[in-house]
Amino acid sequence: MSDRTYDVVLYGASGFVGKQTVQYFANHAPLGQVRWAIAGRNRQKLEAIRDQVGVAVDVLVADSQDQAGIDEIVAQTRVLLTTAGPFALYANTLVDACVRFKTHYVDITGETPWVKTWLADRTKKVECG
Repeated sequence: MSDRTYDVVLYGASGFVGKQTVQYFANHAPLGQVRWAIAGRNRQKLEAIRDQVGVAVDVLVADSQDQAGIDEIVAQTRVLLTTAGPFALYANTLVDACVRFKTHYVDITGETPWVKTWLADRTKKVECG
């Protein structure tokens, strides 16, 4: 068993795809077998989604530009799954936290230029020390 509170945190759960992801987890990831939570920047919207789906999961709140808040969420989970795009604007802090906390990162991006730029920037940092 992991020392993390959650197996998966769904970030961006109040968006269009996020809502579908919450419903999917509610149907296919039974509580007690998979420890999961929903997250995003607006507590009221997240609680409304949770209540609409009818699942008793924790709600975690942090704006994607708040590195300390994102760090707190990422440190609690084994996997961070995000549907909050555009990723070039909203995912850098998430990926950065996942790298630092050794948390698996999953997104739904089709933003290949962002992925390429992000990887190139990190490769340069590693090469330079």
